[in-house]
Amino acid sequence: MNTRGKLISQISIMLFLLLVSVFSSCNNKQSEQGHENHVQDEGDYICSMRCEGEKTYPQPGNCPVCKMKLQLVEEELVQTVSPNKQVLSRQATVKLQTASEAQSIKAQGFIDYDRNRNQNVSARFGGRIEKLFVKYNLQFVNKGDKILELYSPELNTIQEQHLFLLKTETGKTLIEQSREKLKLLGITEQQISALENKGTFTQNIAVYSPASGYILFNSETQTNTGSEAAQQTSMSSMSMTANTSVAKTSGSAGVQIREGMYVNKGEILFSVNDLKTVWAIISVPSQYHSSVQPNKQINIVSELFPAQILTGKILLMEKTFEEKQQRFVRVRVELYNPKAALKLNSLVTAEFPLETRTGFQIPASAVYRTGMNAFVWVKTGTTKYGTGIFVLRKVVTGAVSNGTSTIVSGLSPDEEIALHAGALTDSETFLNGN
Repeated sequence: MNTRGKLISQISIMLFLLLVSVFSSCNNKQSEQGHENHVQDEGDYICSMRCEGEKTYPQPGNCPVCKMKLQLVEEELVQTVSPNKQVLSRQATVKLQTASEAQSIKAQGFIDYDRNRNQNVSARFGGRIEKLFVKYNLQFVNKGDKILELYSPELNTIQEQHLFLLKTETGKTLIEQSREKLKLLGITEQQISALENKGTFTQNIAVYSPASGYILFNSETQTNTGSEAAQQTSMSSMSMTANTSVAKTSGSAGVQIREGMYVNKGEILFSVNDLKTVWAIISVPSQYHSSVQPNKQINIVSELFPAQILTGKILLMEKTFEEKQQRFVRVRVELYNPKAALKLNSLVTAEFPLETRTGFQIPASAVYRTGMNAFVWVKTGTTKYGTGIFVLRKVVTGAVSNGTSTIVSGLSPDEEIALHAGALTDSETFLNGN
C-alpha cells in the first residue's frame, strides 16, 4: 500500500508541474502577442523585404539583414486600402482659395504689309516693257519717279489720231474728247502738252509712281493669285498668246516683271505701299478662338526691339484656312509703323487677354486628366501619425495658362488637394473613380 501511495503521489506531482508549465507558456505567449500589437499600434518600423518575417523595430533605420530602409508600419496599410475609395500619402497639398484672375495667352506671328494701303498701277493698254528703272522688289520710290517705259502700238495709234485732229484744225469739242481719251489711258497733262507742242510722239510711254513708298512687283500685290496661274501667265506672256480674261484674274504681277515682257490691258504692273501701318498675322490655337474678338487692343513684342511693347488692334479673325497646311486660326492685328521700323516677315509675340473667370486657381499638376474628364485628390483627413487621407473627386476645369488650371466646379473653399495627382492615380482608379 505504501508503494502504491507513493506512485500515485509522484504522478500527481508530475501532472501538477505539467499544468503549471502549460499555463505559464500561455501567459508568456499572450504577453508577447500583446506587446507586439502594442509596438505596431505605436508606429514601429518593418523591413519591406520581410527578411525577419513580421519583426518590427521601434526606431527608424536600416534592416540588419538586407540593409534596406525600414518602412513605417502605417505606410504598409496603403496596400490594404482600395484605390477607388481612399489613398494614404504624405505628399504636399494645395489649399483652395477663391481668386478672380484675368488670364491671357501668348501666340507667335509675323509682320505682313497692309494690303489696304496698296496703290496699284494697272496697264491701261497692252504693250511691251522696254525699260525698267526700278530693279528690285520693295525698293523705295518717291512720288513721280519713273518706274518703267512701255511700247504700245495701240497707244501710238491714239496719239497719231490726236495729232491729226490738231493739224486739221478740227473743232475744239473733238480735240477735248481726244485729250480726255489720252488721260483715261493714263497719259499725264505734261505728256499731252509735250505731244501737242512737239507735234511728234515718242515710241515709248513712261509710267510714274503715284505715291512714295515701297514698290511691289511680284505676287504680293495680289492675294488671290495662285502659283499655277502665275506660271501659266508668265509662259503665255513670253509667247505673246496670253488671253485678256486670264490676264485680268492673274496678271503679270504674279511674277517679277522684267524688261521685254509683254503686258495686257488690265494687268497690274506694280503696287506702292508706304508701310505706315502693317499687319501682324498671329496664329492662335483653335480652343481660344471664342475669346479673341475684333477691335480689342492687345500687346505685341517684336524680335527687332524686344524691350518695347507695341499696342495693336484686332482687325479680323480669319474664318477659313487660307493655306492647306494651316492648323491655327489666324488673327490680323493692325500696327502703326510710321518710321518703317517693323520689317516684313519679322517675328512677333502677341498676348491675348482671355475672359476673366472667378474660381480656384490650382497648379496644373494637381489635375489628372483622362480625355474628357478631370480628377483631383481631395484630402479628407489625417491619421494620428501625420499621413494624409485622400479621396478621388471629379471636377470641371477651365483654361490652362502659365502652369495653372482653373476649377470651375467640383470643389469647395478651404479644401485641400494633392499637389501631384498622377502620383496617387493608377488605372483602376481612373476607370472607376467617377
